[in-house]
Amino acid sequence: VEDQAYAVPEKHGDDHGHDDGDHAEHGDDHGDEAHGDHDHDEHDAEADDHAAHDDHDHDAHNLHLWLDPGNARRIVATAVDALSATDPANANRYAANGDRVRGEIDRLDAELSAMLAKVKDRPYVVFHDAYQYFEAHYGLSAVGSITVDPEHKASAGRLAEIRDKIRAVGAVCVFSEPQFSPAQMRTVIEGTAAKSGVLDPLGADVPKGPAAYGTIMRNLGKSLAGCLSPTS
Repeated sequence: VEDQAYAVPEKHGDDHGHDDGDHAEHGDDHGDEAHGDHDHDEHDAEADDHAAHDDHDHDAHNLHLWLDPGNARRIVATAVDALSATDPANANRYAANGDRVRGEIDRLDAELSAMLAKVKDRPYVVFHDAYQYFEAHYGLSAVGSITVDPEHKASAGRLAEIRDKIRAVGAVCVFSEPQFSPAQMRTVIEGTAAKSGVLDPLGADVPKGPAAYGTIMRNLGKSLAGCLSPTS
């Protein structure tokens, strides 16, 4: 069924190199569309020095499906089909609810497209390579990801490597996630022209409920647009 074929981002041939197999640890039971706890693999100090990402290896195991609104529509359609098959007496109600939710997603998608249109060509780097679905859907210009472990202090050599990469790709902004301290971000971008921002693909502080998906997606859009917009 076409509605059940999820979109998968194409490979980027850039400086991304995150193996999305480790995304399976990100609480991917998304009954609330995007809630879970980050579980980051621990690296020792020596491994941290060799964590540069050179080849972006996208594959079907990237589990952040909901970051593409097209996939969100497909998830709704799948849920409607499953509920209707289980409870035929209420099939019309499920179908009506599904149509309403897909309409909300359509409006959200249009809002985000307009919000991000002016920053599509602005290069940026992320701490955690989790946003391929969002980036591909909105045509954004992510140019790299860096491995930074919030549980371990990066070595001086690793910090120098990260800063060189940020300068080399001309990153306008570097995005971390809520579990990274502001001090860690300041250290990473020190000596570069990049600004800092925060992205939260799982909605760590977003209340569960019908509005959660829209809130998470709008927060991503606002963070990206805000940090990537040229300063006046």
